[in-house]
Amino acid sequence: MNILPKKRWHVRTKDNIARVRRDEAKAAEEEKELKRRIQLAEQEARTALLRKKAKGELEKSDELDAGGHLNFFKDIEESGGFVGGTNKEHEEEEKATKEKYEKDIGLLTYLGQSSLEAKGEAPWYLKGNLKELSTTSSE
Repeated sequence: MNILPKKRWHVRTKDNIARVRRDEAKAAEEEKELKRRIQLAEQEARTALLRKKAKGELEKSDELDAGGHLNFFKDIEESGGFVGGTNKEHEEEEKATKEKYEKDIGLLTYLGQSSLEAKGEAPWYLKGNLKELSTTSSE
């Protein structure tokens, strides 16, 4: 008994195949229209640039890069990176959290230090009622 092709949601029904083809054609048409509009905008920008250049109205800041786009971050790229510096407080916080995490998992231990000492507190199985033990043994 083959009832799957009779379901409306099945992928290979004629209606669904036609819908997929229709949607793919529509998406291809929209992409083609978008590319045409982009090319038209680039052409208009190049034409305006050439007209300015021909009239001699072009300034140094209006020129396009060799790649054909305006580079707004040219000064930052030439200076070699971020101009503002670093955030010291944030770096210290990151370092402290990283150190705490490494101590918790036992990765960060100093020379001669056990992982129990690095955590700063004894584990639950070493925490006992020492007072109860000492009172019972003294009696």
